[in-house]
Amino acid sequence: MKRVPLPIAPDPSGKRWWRSLGEQAGSPEFEHSLPAEFPPGAALPPEGEGRRQFLTIMGASVALATLAGCRRPEEKILPYTRRPEEVVEGNPLFFATTMPFRDNAYGLIVESHEGRPTKIEGNPKHAESAGGTNVWAQASILDLYDPDRTNAPRQKGQTKNWGDASDFLRAEGDRYKAKKGKGLVVLTESHRSPSVAAQLKALLEALPEARVLRYDPFSSDNVREGERLAFGKSLALSLDLAKAKTIVALDADLLSSDGGSPIRQARGFVAGRDVDKNVEPNRLYAIESRLSTTGGSADHRLRLQSRQIPAFTFALAAELSKNGVDTGVAAAAEPKAQGLSEKAKRYVTAIAKELVANRGKVAVVAGRGQPPVVHAVAHLINNALESVGEGKPVRFYAAFDDGREGPSVLTELAQSIAKKEVETLIILGGNPAFDAPSDAKFADAIASVPTSVHLSPVFDETSEKTTWHLNRAHYLEAWGDARTLDGITSVVQPLIAPLFDGKSEIEVLEILLGGNRSGYDIVRANARGTASEAEFEKSWRRALHDGLWAESSAALENVIASTEGVLAALNGFTPPAAEGLEITFRHDDHAYDGRFANNAWLQELPDPMLKQTWGNAAVLSIATANKLGVKDGDVVSLNGAGGSITIPVAIGPGHADDSISLTFGQGRRAALRVARGTGVDTAPLRQSAAFDIAGGISAQRTGNFVQLARTQEHFAMEGRPVAREGNYDEYKKDPQFARKQSIQPPLFNLWTTPTEDQGHAWGMAIDLNACLGCSACVTACQSENNIPVVGADGVTRSREMHWLRIDRYYDGSPEEPNTITQPMLCQHCENAPCEQVCPVAATTHSPEGLNDMAYNRCIGTRYCANNCPFKVRRFNYFHYNKHHDEHRQLQFNPEVTVRSRGVMEKCTFCVQRINRAKIEAKRDGKTRVEDGKIKTACEAACPTQAITFGDLNNASSAVSEKAASPRGYRMLEDINVKPRITYLARIRNKNPELEGA
Repeated sequence: MKRVPLPIAPDPSGKRWWRSLGEQAGSPEFEHSLPAEFPPGAALPPEGEGRRQFLTIMGASVALATLAGCRRPEEKILPYTRRPEEVVEGNPLFFATTMPFRDNAYGLIVESHEGRPTKIEGNPKHAESAGGTNVWAQASILDLYDPDRTNAPRQKGQTKNWGDASDFLRAEGDRYKAKKGKGLVVLTESHRSPSVAAQLKALLEALPEARVLRYDPFSSDNVREGERLAFGKSLALSLDLAKAKTIVALDADLLSSDGGSPIRQARGFVAGRDVDKNVEPNRLYAIESRLSTTGGSADHRLRLQSRQIPAFTFALAAELSKNGVDTGVAAAAEPKAQGLSEKAKRYVTAIAKELVANRGKVAVVAGRGQPPVVHAVAHLINNALESVGEGKPVRFYAAFDDGREGPSVLTELAQSIAKKEVETLIILGGNPAFDAPSDAKFADAIASVPTSVHLSPVFDETSEKTTWHLNRAHYLEAWGDARTLDGITSVVQPLIAPLFDGKSEIEVLEILLGGNRSGYDIVRANARGTASEAEFEKSWRRALHDGLWAESSAALENVIASTEGVLAALNGFTPPAAEGLEITFRHDDHAYDGRFANNAWLQELPDPMLKQTWGNAAVLSIATANKLGVKDGDVVSLNGAGGSITIPVAIGPGHADDSISLTFGQGRRAALRVARGTGVDTAPLRQSAAFDIAGGISAQRTGNFVQLARTQEHFAMEGRPVAREGNYDEYKKDPQFARKQSIQPPLFNLWTTPTEDQGHAWGMAIDLNACLGCSACVTACQSENNIPVVGADGVTRSREMHWLRIDRYYDGSPEEPNTITQPMLCQHCENAPCEQVCPVAATTHSPEGLNDMAYNRCIGTRYCANNCPFKVRRFNYFHYNKHHDEHRQLQFNPEVTVRSRGVMEKCTFCVQRINRAKIEAKRDGKTRVEDGKIKTACEAACPTQAITFGDLNNASSAVSEKAASPRGYRMLEDINVKPRITYLARIRNKNPELEGA
């Protein structure tokens, strides 16, 4: 029988949601993919080279490391004939620590089983994480067990030991003392560590002619220079978006990871939209070239080339002047605000009017890649609107370090090396041979230095060029510290002794300085300062317990705006050419700047908007694709001043025309089993003078094609309205609009429903108003539940194993879509369709409402998956762990079964956590588990608290209150499966003046 294609059905609100351009256009390829639950070839194993790569990936992501046994931190180790008092086999321990990441620090709680870290959560006492995390923190634990980490130093490729390396470093330190450090250069990556700063200061005091430099491939130089122009000094910007009523993101991905405090900013943004608490929602405007997490969450989004953002910003300053707000630079800004479309001008007018109406409650923020003058004008706008200072959305603190860290650092260093001014180069972290601007030719420069040292966890592109490679300790193995933007000092506390005998930056610097202190002693001494041992000990123990020093936040800076520097910068600003193509560079959603490229969890995690896995692509608009004559997967050649690359194309809804978005961090050349051969290195196109936005680019179709591993059309809901949203005005008129959109004919049961158990009734609520689609929950679930990866070939066959997926829907035209994200997991239906068709009762219903899976009973018929209307079951085609059963898989959670092939897997509501809490309640003499004692992995990871889990039989529980929200609705209620998950509809706060824009 020929299948009749299903159209995109509008939901009762009239919206026509679609997930991909193929679905929106009703392409034959999309229609062909719908009939089969399991597409052709899904059950076939990879062949040839693909099979070898598949096995390699499995080895890197599952076995991880072969070690003889568990190792505990040296400060705590005891023989098990005298078991440590706190250790009870089978009961995990939890320790507070900190993850230093770029220019911030995130407080974490790490779960440890018999001395091995297995899972990461956010530290609720730490303001920067507030109990939440992001994908980088969740996946960082996999890097701890990366088998590609080196286990010893190397000199010119020959394996050495740390005794040899220490002798060399001490000799170098002694040699340079006689020369006062002349010829010695220490290059660090971006950091906010007081101990590293103290060690570097001591180095410069001992060797005053040495140089200490810092480099970051996604530097904050533009941000800092903008602060200098506006306020006369470099500062640390901190946003409290909970206090903002109008937020304007100028090419700034505020809610993801574009620097700053994305977790805190996302939490504040969502707090300002909590309509269930009678909060009048804020309004977010996103002006950007590529659809980002922030753009997808915006109430209004304007697609605009990144090179036009300066003109938009200047036009906004000029328009504010017409509305009575004097920024002091309007007259100079207006002539530079040329070339905007009528639509963009309409946005300028509407935003300016609203900013004036919300004086004191606004935040205008420019993206890291925008020129300094754009940042400066944004600061002047915030200052003129009285939104800077105590209790305001925009706050400034003293800068941790105002040194440069951008591409010019490496360009100048390469020139210095060419002049024979550098005898010894010590690189502490980072990978500048890979991520330097192409015109610096830094990899060649490193090779010409007489003596060079690189501290890194793997033997990477930079290590290949240096004389010495020193193996670096993971942050979960080493003592350290870090300071947040607002000055909170946090402790980096190891949970395990170095698995590969690595050392940290402070330990390497200590050896270079001729000292013998351990990392613990260095951090403790730096924290102690001049306090006595007795008075310091108590605060030290409290800091180790809490993960931070209480009340260590810095005082706010009292900034005074000045227009002199900004006017000079405006007068000297030359708008970029409007003709031709532009290219923008941003961090990669899988690899960041390359540091996570060998992390299989992140490589297989679909990016928030394109849903691409295992690699990167050149993202462009439909109009630009048509102009070039390309479609998804076609390979193009991009040519610029720096060089050329060939890369596949991905057409992105909502992308600006004549703009191509590239990510940086993929295409690694080092011998790394996951990263090598994955994605395309875009570094040849990055020049020092155009490191973030480049013009003068040409693009040609090559005629080649690459099958992109994208999941956007997998597990399609065939047009059924499952994600719901409404405007704030609609919500005020009828708070139950989402529930009324459900098709509700009279529903009758053919049999009597058993009386609900009077014990616990586990359920979940997911607030679509708070979900940003960041996917931290997906990685958290993978870490908690021992979920394997399947590789790029497996993803293209629709075999991805994630128990939780983030569906992304579009509404409107492909050029100007609205976006909504929806977490989709097992709904734990009370009338579960999967249970009715299983021939061996492998899937059953528990008395507490869980849809259980008996893995050893499942025979793999896959009937349950066919009968699931939500497409949330995953069939384990292969025994992903077969080749590593003899090894100790340290990262695995021992409370969760490691599944063999041929069984169905799905969300269990983290039943292991439920049972642990029930046991603890029984031990404490309680008849019920207290509300909040159980947090599923996805709930705990969510930075915006979009997910709430608990007991629906407890009327006062948080999940019961959420489920009773007037915005609440159940999925596909018309088929009477009675899901245990309640979704809360998203609310947009539209500006009436932009109706139809």
